Amino acid sequence: MRRKLSLPLLNLEQLIPAAARRPAKPTVDVVRERLGGRASTEPGAGELVTLTTARGAELAGVVLFRKGDAVDVWVDTPDTTSSVHNVNIPPFSVASQGVVRRAHRDDVAPLRTATSESLAAVAADARVFGALIEGQRIRFQHGGALSEGTLVEKCRFGGLVQRDDGTLLGVGFRRLWPAQSGDAEQN
Repeated sequence: MRRKLSLPLLNLEQLIPAAARRPAKPTVDVVRERLGGRASTEPGAGELVTLTTARGAELAGVVLFRKGDAVDVWVDTPDTTSSVHNVNIPPFSVASQGVVRRAHRDDVAPLRTATSESLAAVAADARVFGALIEGQRIRFQHGGALSEGTLVEKCRFGGLVQRDDGTLLGVGFRRLWPAQSGDAEQN
């Protein structure tokens, strides 16, 4: 006659100290989602615009992505009472001084006033990123160092880059430039 034994179940991860546990590397799908999903913008990335909110506030901004009636606009000053949607962008994909708002194309108009240096810099980076194409050889900044690789996939707010050693990285649009024989300008 066989006897069935019940053994206690252990969560082995609890036995490993928290400092020794390594966080799981994000999958390509997770990184793609953090960068806004695979997409190529229509012409207009990098345009300086005025975003009008539902309450009538006018915010200076930069078009990061345009597709049909949807426009994603970077604004330096967040307006928490507007009807446009905040786009959840992680800190590694864009600099932390701005907020991206999703709006309808009717809510944006060309900017008719002077703009800040920081907004002009974002506009320049958005124009450079908008001109990149998948499969192009690029330079990118990751961890403070400049490297070269291939732009495997463009997303709304950055791209998936394959380093020369085969590693895939998610890089924000402000840290991507076309590969050049000379030195690329760092942000």
